Amino acid sequence: MEIFIKNLDIKYVRARNKTHKWRIRFMDSVVVDIDDTIVDTEQRRYAAWCRVLGREIPLEVVESQGSQQILRKYGFSDREVWKRFWMLTLCVEEGGADLLELDRPLPYASEVLHKWSKNYKLTYLTGRTKNMRQLTLDELRRFGFPISGTELEMFTISDWMNYFSSQSSVLETRSRIFSKILKRHNVIRVVDDYPGFFVAYRRHPVPDRVGLLRKKRFSRRDYLASGATTVVENWKQLLER
Repeated sequence: MEIFIKNLDIKYVRARNKTHKWRIRFMDSVVVDIDDTIVDTEQRRYAAWCRVLGREIPLEVVESQGSQQILRKYGFSDREVWKRFWMLTLCVEEGGADLLELDRPLPYASEVLHKWSKNYKLTYLTGRTKNMRQLTLDELRRFGFPISGTELEMFTISDWMNYFSSQSSVLETRSRIFSKILKRHNVIRVVDDYPGFFVAYRRHPVPDRVGLLRKKRFSRRDYLASGATTVVENWKQLLER
């Protein structure tokens, strides 16, 4: 009789653990981009461009144009300059980590994420590479963003090397990582500042796809046409969600 009860206890514990793991795996989640979505990186990118170009360029150019546009205008389409810019920004090249001091948190972003973290699993999805993992966690913590209980999904250096050699796109890599997140969690919301990534997000049943408007470079139509369901100008507008 004692053995029978003990076996029942073991089965109960196993069943309870299995249920607990299933709930964790499929809990509702919010996926949030980092750079220029919750952290303003314009000053860092500006400093990186000035360093690799060896000259000053207008800050508004960095605010309003993509890296390839800047390269064509100021770097004579030299792909080695373009690659150096990204290696510096991704803290692969010496001195890149020091430029992180130029980053600033976007207003109200930490308040909103702390509020969401009480009800949802937060997953940070970023094009930053895994060599920046601790640097990124330290920065998020310094800016007051929730860290405990969150997940951080990052690119690898190989992902970027494939991009530089035109073997794959940043969109393809991001889509692959996003699909992995969906296998673990029920993603109910994604927030991103880059319209092109919503092409990947809309392929999945994510009901709330929020575009954070970068007025100097994109229009609301850019986000909506790519798959965003909502476009906001700042994080304060998301406080009530």
